Amino acid sequence: MKDGLYKVQFHTSEGRGRGVVYATAGKFRGGNSAFAFVGSYTLEDGEIMARISTLRHTDDPQFLPLFGTDRVTLVLRGSSNGEIVDLEGTALQRPGLPLKVVLTPLSD
Repeated sequence: MKDGLYKVQFHTSEGRGRGVVYATAGKFRGGNSAFAFVGSYTLEDGEIMARISTLRHTDDPQFLPLFGTDRVTLVLRGSSNGEIVDLEGTALQRPGLPLKVVLTPLSD
């Protein structure tokens, strides 16, 4: 996984969302129109492990929280497939609801 700006698309069986994140030096920073995404990642033997927290910054009823609450901690793992990063995991607050995340580079 390279440092840079990524488009992020994510979905569960209950909904989907998108935004942007900047990855650098083991940190993720980003968001969308309603939520901030702040977290960290590590790379080990080709595997990416990430932990990301969400925080609502704009009260907009059109942006419903994907996990039913505005603050969640996501635990993800996956790998790069070329420049694309595929991750899977869940929110600690809803462990039975699988989440898929795709990061596509926009700029380095």
